[in-house]
Amino acid sequence: MQTNTAVKVDRLTKIFDTGAAVEDLSFEIRENEFVALVGPSGCGKSTTLKIVSGLIPPTKGKVYIRNAQVQGPIADVGMVLQSPVLLPWRNSLENVLFTAEMGGRKPGGYHRRASELFKLASLEGFEKSYPHELSGGMQQRVAICRALLLDPSLLLMDEPFGALDVLTRERMGFELQRIWSASKTTVLLVTHSITEAVLLADTVIVMTARPGRIKAAIKVDLPRPRDVHTLREPRFIELTGAVRDNIEAQWVE
Repeated sequence: MQTNTAVKVDRLTKIFDTGAAVEDLSFEIRENEFVALVGPSGCGKSTTLKIVSGLIPPTKGKVYIRNAQVQGPIADVGMVLQSPVLLPWRNSLENVLFTAEMGGRKPGGYHRRASELFKLASLEGFEKSYPHELSGGMQQRVAICRALLLDPSLLLMDEPFGALDVLTRERMGFELQRIWSASKTTVLLVTHSITEAVLLADTVIVMTARPGRIKAAIKVDLPRPRDVHTLREPRFIELTGAVRDNIEAQWVE
């Protein structure tokens, strides 16, 4: 594996009782790269994410994170799911510090880091707010702060904005880009949104229908930072068209 490779997925196959979810899947993610996985519903995107995190084992193949083979849950990985999964009896700061507690560390030593993340996520002043007092987008930003508290080298995101309305989802995409630009962690994002994938990622990996395989890996050569004007650029429209074409092409093959 190359020294600048953060994640290597090598001929990954996962078979459930209902059949293969992914088959012979291989790709690499460079250090600090933002990669998006897109593809038809049920193609194994979330399954791939769980295998990379070590939450479930592959049937065949291997996953490496910085040259170490994944053989179980990885401590140096942050995860953000579609639902923020915040503890309702804890305020925002306590929810973020919960990561330290779960890692067997003293939360008091992470107040400064949490404050930095709240500022980065534009959540200053909401540290003592409870989940029911926050909007859906704000709750998800708290979840992102929680995932980044221990400075993970890899951030895995499974449809983190899927439950939000279109405008909030778009705004959250810009927020995530800003947070990622500052933290420069490696990100693997699962999304159904082609627009979101191209807007955020350095590389968009298109998967086939179940069992999921690699259909294409499309490099996104749009300059950063990207904003609402990016959505109107001819190159952005061209790239989203290329991703869509690769998804739709399999239905006629």
